[in-house]
This record gives sequence, structure tokens and C-alpha cells, in this order.
Amino acid sequence: MIRPNISQEDLDRVGDLVAQALAKRFSREEFVFGPIVVTPDFDWDGDEILWIQIVFDGDQNNLDPGWTGSLGGLISPGMKEIGVTAFPLTSFIEKSEWEDPAYAVPEWEYDTEGEE
Repeated sequence: MIRPNISQEDLDRVGDLVAQALAKRFSREEFVFGPIVVTPDFDWDGDEILWIQIVFDGDQNNLDPGWTGSLGGLISPGMKEIGVTAFPLTSFIEKSEWEDPAYAVPEWEYDTEGEE
């Protein structure tokens, strides 16, 4: 699958931006975050996106959906500073699910042949 040309160094920087934002909002007593997996991709329209998977250990009920839903907007200024313009899409995954061998995020392949 063809992926956007974003260096691993820049993907790591985006992961660091996410980690910094999480550290400002949540204490280590509430949550432990990691790994943070940043994967470049394209959306249905061919625009660059970043899948940001955030693994957490803690009470999911304490994840404020208003804040977690705005995380992409919070890290966007820092992304622009490092030259990454892909749209960030975040998801939070419980550590127990992440470590479950049956858990898998599908690798989506887009069939665009024949589309007009």
C-alpha cells in the first residue's frame, strides 16, 4: 500500500506532541499512556491523514470525550511547526485490548480502479 511520504522522525515527533498533550491533561496516577502509534495513510478522497492510536492503562470512564475528541486540534499547531500537514485521527485503546492476540486493526486497502 502506498503511504504518504512522512519521515519516521516526523512521525515520532507527532507521537511526542501527543504524549506532551496527554501529560498536561492527565496525571500518571490516572493513566499510563503508551505506546502511541502514528501511522500515515490517505483518506477516501486521497488526502493525507495520520492514524494515531493511543494505548492507555486506567479507568476509561475518566477519559473526557470532549477533550479526547479535540486532541487532534490541540496538536495541529505543533504538527504545522514541524511541517506535517496530514489530518490527525486519534483513537484510544485499552492496554488489555492492545495486548490481546485476537485484537487487530484491519489494514484497509482502497480499490480505486474503475472509479470516475
